[in-house]
Amino acid sequence: MQSTLAKSVFVGLAALSFASVAQLNANAASSAKTTSNVTMTTKAETRNVVPTGSNAIYSYPKTVKKSARVVASKATVAKLAASKSSKDYFRAYRVLTTSRGSVYYKVVSFDGAVRGYIYGGKSTSAFAGGLKAATTTAASDLTADEKTQTYYFQNPGTAHVTWNAPKYTQYKAKKMIKSTKGFGTDALKITSAAKKTREGSRYVYVEDQTNPSLSGWIFDGSVGTKPTVSYNDKTDVQVNYIDAATNKTVSTGFATVAAKSTAKGTNVTIDDALYKAIDGSKPANYSYNQADNNNKLVAVKTGDTVNAYVYATTSSKLALYAAPESSSNTVVAGPSIPGTSVTYTKLTAANVDFPKLDTNLYAFLTGRKGDNLLGSDVLTFAKTNLSELKGNKEVVKTVNGKAVKGYYVYKLDTTKEFTNAAFGTTYNVPYTTTFVEGSLAPASNGNTDYLAN
Repeated sequence: MQSTLAKSVFVGLAALSFASVAQLNANAASSAKTTSNVTMTTKAETRNVVPTGSNAIYSYPKTVKKSARVVASKATVAKLAASKSSKDYFRAYRVLTTSRGSVYYKVVSFDGAVRGYIYGGKSTSAFAGGLKAATTTAASDLTADEKTQTYYFQNPGTAHVTWNAPKYTQYKAKKMIKSTKGFGTDALKITSAAKKTREGSRYVYVEDQTNPSLSGWIFDGSVGTKPTVSYNDKTDVQVNYIDAATNKTVSTGFATVAAKSTAKGTNVTIDDALYKAIDGSKPANYSYNQADNNNKLVAVKTGDTVNAYVYATTSSKLALYAAPESSSNTVVAGPSIPGTSVTYTKLTAANVDFPKLDTNLYAFLTGRKGDNLLGSDVLTFAKTNLSELKGNKEVVKTVNGKAVKGYYVYKLDTTKEFTNAAFGTTYNVPYTTTFVEGSLAPASNGNTDYLAN
């Protein structure tokens, strides 16, 4: 019996040993092996990727190392794939292949928060599986001003600085400088622009003409055409701009009132230059008048705070109306609505070739709310710049029974009285219409900002 028991135990142990070996062999056969794991050497910007959301990210391919931990779950990766933030793009920097022919990429998010391996398909020739190539920016055309104007840092400080690539559009994009404070007068030339694909925010590349090391990409809303100078209590005064109608401060700023000064508290000469400096920093849509009693200054020193009373302004627009040809009626000059007994032609860029005008020529259209736009100023402006306007469309008329090709000419009607009207209203300007036989030269419309819509 002992012999039988011993035999049965032996047989059982042997069977168990064979089963264990078989299981080990099966496990060994089911595990993939790493056949290659190398650093990628293609250009960095060609390795910008975004997850598809179909695969998790592991510390090492799970098929090779069963103990590999989950770095980002499939659900987390799906959120990163749908993210609207550029910091959630990834950079692939190593590629691993297994004995089964699978490809895995080691990736890191642009903000550095997620790093690990993700399945990348069956070929190293293109991203696939859990990844796809990402385009982080799109080219943006420069505006006419950006092509020609000189720009400056606005509100210099740490909020918006230059980068070697638009922020988070490349892995490890870095700042060219930590703060633009003190560089508000640096002349900047814009040479290119790009929009971030996810956020849609626009960046421009600026070349700093004074400090070339600051050149780089910057948010387009943080540069402007006026230099920004930091307050200096040795040469400047702080200014509180107060709305004269409400007695409320609408903005604060500073004005440079001394060309050279070595100390705060230096006396400043009360002259036109001082008032001009204060006027130059006034808030938009307000006017400043040094002749107002409440703006007269008695004593000013550098580093002082002065009050400047300002008045809200508003702008008028011109509406040009032409009476029908051979009509004795014309629209009344001023803010009255054109009558309905005559069909007037409203002159716009659609039917008239307007001259190109400098904005200073019609600055008189802007004035204090409650004050009047002078009709005499409108008449003088129209006589000087808009006395005769040529239509930009050829027409065919029947004259003495024959078809005649020509165009219309609109002449300012100076027989009308040009009355005053409140600033902010649309001012109608009267014209007569004359048909002229002949052909038109090519039209080139100019600045029509002075016209009402």
